Amino acid sequence: MRVARILFFGCFVFLPSAQSNSHQASGAVQRDSAALTLTTLSVQALLGNQNLTDATLQGTANYTAGSDAETGSFTLELKGNNESKLVMNLSGGTRQEIRKFQAGVWVGPDGQHYPMALHNCWIDASSLLPAFTLTAALSNSQTAALYLGQTTINGASADHLQFSQLVAGQGQAMTTQIQQLSAIEVYLDATSHLPIALAFNAHPDDNLRLSFPVQIQFSAYQRFGGIQAPTHVQKFLQGTLTLDLTVTSVATNTGISDTDFSTQ
Repeated sequence: MRVARILFFGCFVFLPSAQSNSHQASGAVQRDSAALTLTTLSVQALLGNQNLTDATLQGTANYTAGSDAETGSFTLELKGNNESKLVMNLSGGTRQEIRKFQAGVWVGPDGQHYPMALHNCWIDASSLLPAFTLTAALSNSQTAALYLGQTTINGASADHLQFSQLVAGQGQAMTTQIQQLSAIEVYLDATSHLPIALAFNAHPDDNLRLSFPVQIQFSAYQRFGGIQAPTHVQKFLQGTLTLDLTVTSVATNTGISDTDFSTQ
């Protein structure tokens, strides 16, 4: 069951490299100007002048875990970068993932709730719609923001950003561990500044030192109610496609209640 839960909502990348760890080892919150400028450009490309507080995405879903391949529909609710609820009504039953700050649960077709380990809840809940992650990185002075240069993602030139969290009052070892567990790699199209990929590590419930690289890819952006949103979202675990979403509608700022994200 533990492995199945990782496969259900896992993805692709690496723990921060030795280079990026060295930038943050001192415990100081580093927010370099290039990273903040590119983040600002990306938020402007995504939202224009709008203030995005919540979003509801709907569409079709393909879910794969090993030999299990299911199809159906999905609804994704998000409120800021810390609350999300993904419900997939699939051919094999309903599956859910709910996040609320540093807590979360998976709900399988059996209806049982399986708590997420704390070390898997440092990644933003908004990983499937990175506009919230980018906006939060700009406003939160405790988010380290680094520009790691240009690279190529799926044949496109991309600017590579890294975000991680610093929690005040922690010792050096815990500070470094939280930064590693919360590290998110964001890749922005070098021309449009729209996010084309986001990456982080998932871990087994009982072993935070064992990493499963995750990558989420975003494409086919369209305008919905004044914002740009990807209509194709793919999630990979160790390079294997596990979740393939086609977005057909996006509703924004509808006043989603915090009670929608109960993890009980």
